[in-house]
Amino acid sequence: MILRNLKFMIMSVTANISSEIQVEKSFTFQNISKRSDAILNDLSVLEILEMCQMLNVVESTNFNFPNFPETNKTFHAIYFKINPSFSSLKGLFKGMVSLGKPLGVIVEYISELEQFTLKYYESDKNIAKSYINKFIENIEDEIRFKSVLNTIIENQRKIKSEESLLLQKLFA
Repeated sequence: MILRNLKFMIMSVTANISSEIQVEKSFTFQNISKRSDAILNDLSVLEILEMCQMLNVVESTNFNFPNFPETNKTFHAIYFKINPSFSSLKGLFKGMVSLGKPLGVIVEYISELEQFTLKYYESDKNIAKSYINKFIENIEDEIRFKSVLNTIIENQRKIKSEESLLLQKLFA
């Protein structure tokens, strides 16, 4: 009898342990992150711009100063346009460019070509990366804000139309 009870206890403990192990294995997912900053830090400025769906990179160039080799500087210029599906944000892009940029980074809008130019020295690549990441993040935040605002406005319209229908039914 004692042996039977002992076997039953061992089997129930084993069953509990195995079910806990299965539960632990099925919930290995711990957190959600929008994007990994470590991954973005490993990318070049050009790669960040190419990954952004709002932008189309037209051309990328870099050059040294052969007349002054002692400076050991490399200058980068990246030309990009706004993706046609995001053309409604052109004013926002131009406004953000005109707000200012950090020292060592030049961003210009060429209206004749409808394209932007990003220029920086290799020594300022971290500043350029940080600026571009913040620039893209601000645009994405604005898109998200407009989406939420449109949803709220649409919901308010629906509520007003429902209220007017109810009032018509009530007073008819």
